[in-house]
Amino acid sequence: MAAVEEPEHLKSLIISTAQALWEGKEALGKFLDVVRRSEGFVKLADTLEQSEVRPAKPSFYGVNSREFQE
Repeated sequence: MAAVEEPEHLKSLIISTAQALWEGKEALGKFLDVVRRSEGFVKLADTLEQSEVRPAKPSFYGVNSREFQE
């Protein structure tokens, strides 16, 4: 497996977790509030929270890491 930068792993984890928490809006909101505290992920958290549909797989967003995908 090729080495992937840590931010790619984190983006994949954030998106995958948002998918899993999608139906539990309260839990999703709390998770995204924590994500916003991480430098560099505020925009991603805002985008996921404003979405009206469940996020696509991380690869749809150009995230190369497959570590956290099904």
